[in-house]
Amino acid sequence: MSTHVAEQAVPVRTVEVRSPSPAREAGQVIRAVLHIVFWSAALLGASWKHAQRDAAAGKPGATPADEVAFRDLASDDQRIYRNALEGLVEAEDARSRDKAWPTVEALAARRIPPFAPDPLDRGAYAWKRLEAGGLVNYVGTPGASGHPTFLVVALEPQPGEPADPQAVVDETHHRLADGTMIHVSIWIGGASPSAPIAQPAYEDGWRRVTMGTR
Repeated sequence: MSTHVAEQAVPVRTVEVRSPSPAREAGQVIRAVLHIVFWSAALLGASWKHAQRDAAAGKPGATPADEVAFRDLASDDQRIYRNALEGLVEAEDARSRDKAWPTVEALAARRIPPFAPDPLDRGAYAWKRLEAGGLVNYVGTPGASGHPTFLVVALEPQPGEPADPQAVVDETHHRLADGTMIHVSIWIGGASPSAPIAQPAYEDGWRRVTMGTR
């Protein structure tokens, strides 16, 4: 007698697997980016608040009293500072080429900011050059109220002064095309000087603008 084993049918379920649509994938990427941006901003904000508290408390790492950070300047002042940096580079180039610091008129004729007329200059700045020996000042005096005086200082080494082999180009040291290392700085807030000054005094209202962090 033959034995017949009946096979029991097993139900089969079909599952359709679909890849995420482009719109869905884009949404996931955007959400991830937003999370990164949000937490990065939160961390930066926390760091900034700590820096502000340190500055108020006079703790190490705070901006010294005779300096002001670029980020803390008003937007108009930031613009003048950037233009002054550009103008300083052009003046240094002329100094290297012509062996003399250029006049404000010469820079303005070449449309070099901040010396050239600028319709966006709400401070209505008038610039002048003061020079004595290897010291030159470019002074920007505002014609409109509510804007500070700017002072660009460039100081060359004394004749015969040996070059510092450790000196490197940075925020306060620039190298002319002939290799001469000069000391430079941009100041804000004091009264317009009548003679060139190498080290503006904090007591006279001057603060050096700095881009660096400590």
